[in-house]
Amino acid sequence: MSMRRICRLSSSEHKNVDLRLYKDIIINTINETVPNKNPEVCKSFFSTDELTQSEAIKVGRALARIEELAVYGKEVTTFRLFEGHLQDVKENEGQKKIKNNENQGEKK
Repeated sequence: MSMRRICRLSSSEHKNVDLRLYKDIIINTINETVPNKNPEVCKSFFSTDELTQSEAIKVGRALARIEELAVYGKEVTTFRLFEGHLQDVKENEGQKKIKNNENQGEKK
């Protein structure tokens, strides 16, 4: 079983934003910041292979510098664009499970 880091926009005000519109920007930025983490972008989140804390911070900072994405951020103690967590996924069922979780969240 592998672990993926799932990241959604921090602000619930922007829960209807389709991140697939920014797919190329997100994937290119992640690949430039932390290579070989296999980023994928879905409608309401992006995912990567497991990241260390410092890698996650670097990715978040790099994405927050992008004007098109920064408008969806929220102020906390510091600026935060995405929130992430790890999720267990089985090898061949990983994206299917992640997408099912995403679809369940959209039905609510």
